[in-house]
Amino acid sequence: MATNFLNNEGKVCPAKVLQGIPVISNKIMEYLPMTSLHACARVCRIWNDIVKSIKQKRRDLKWICIQGTGMEDQQVQTISSELMLLFENLTCEPAYLFVFCTSALFEQHLYAPSKNQTRRPRQCQQQAYDVNSYITSLAPPSCRCYSVAADGIIGSTGNKSVEIEHSPLAVTCLAIPKINGLEIYDFFIDLNKHISPLNPEIPEQFNVEDVTSVPCDREVKAILFFSDLHFCPQEIQLGLLDYYNGCPVVGGYVDHILSTDLDNDSDVPDSQVRCIALCGPNVHVASVVIKDDVSDQKQIEKELFKLKDCNLPMDTTFAFMFACLGRGKSFHRNRENVESSIFRKVFPQTPLFGFFGNGEIGMNYLQPFDSAGSFSKTKKTKFSRHHPKLSHAYTSIFLLVSVTSG
Repeated sequence: MATNFLNNEGKVCPAKVLQGIPVISNKIMEYLPMTSLHACARVCRIWNDIVKSIKQKRRDLKWICIQGTGMEDQQVQTISSELMLLFENLTCEPAYLFVFCTSALFEQHLYAPSKNQTRRPRQCQQQAYDVNSYITSLAPPSCRCYSVAADGIIGSTGNKSVEIEHSPLAVTCLAIPKINGLEIYDFFIDLNKHISPLNPEIPEQFNVEDVTSVPCDREVKAILFFSDLHFCPQEIQLGLLDYYNGCPVVGGYVDHILSTDLDNDSDVPDSQVRCIALCGPNVHVASVVIKDDVSDQKQIEKELFKLKDCNLPMDTTFAFMFACLGRGKSFHRNRENVESSIFRKVFPQTPLFGFFGNGEIGMNYLQPFDSAGSFSKTKKTKFSRHHPKLSHAYTSIFLLVSVTSG
């Protein structure tokens, strides 16, 4: 045994072995969650390099759906504990986080140990958070969190997706690591500035350049559109559609738009639209509208196979579902999880996330995947006769997102 691995007593020192043989250290660290890796990175330069190498290889999506059970206090405690456990055991550092929670959970406080503990911490020394602030406190500081609250949510756990309509407390999260060729930007639209008080159906001049935060050289592939006002002129959505080359605009009307940026701004108006732009050369999307007159399961499956026929690469995929409040269990003759289960049957490896809202926004966007396709700022999608209808009722909107490697 090399003498540099021995301690002062002449015995083998495990710490010196780990530091002196990077192969062993690397093998052990491959099994550690991200929080433990960060601690290892501070030990020495060799371990720091190993951690960097491991982090570059980890690009997996992580997701969870938590539904509270028991008394209300027990539900809050369960959700708080499971969210904390999720972030403690993450193997990838999330760059983006999508959070959909029920409005009932939005009204609750989640508790975490205070960051300013005394020498003898007491159980009462807890800090109260709303659900968005709580999750933001658990996530890395660089992670962007996009959260909304609605009457019901759609979420995924493992290889199953569930529709939670009437559960008082529930939340679902999708954690997306930094992936080459994928960038996400968000921006807000103040509806008070773009709706005429005399005629609310005709917006005043709406210029996307005045509100967007997306750099002009980015390839915008889809816009997620969330409004906390139960009316928004379609002209605003069509303005986004035209400006971003006819990419799909999908989303819906929610009860609350949650953002730490909004919480810290005292001048934020009551009526907001949050737009989230999915960008990048490696991002490919397809969307479909399940219309109000489509209720048969075979018909729904037929519509969802239109997404399948686009042949998007399945390297890394996730999907969003935005459904009407009236299109849940009661719509499908007291059967649960009908549409989400059909989606997972068609796409068994693709997690599904979304909500039940007060109106849906979306369009059919079914362009076959073209691996040789290129993006051009001047290239505009031509609509044969007129713009597609974007505002819907009693429908379900599905958006499939594929991110290729490279």
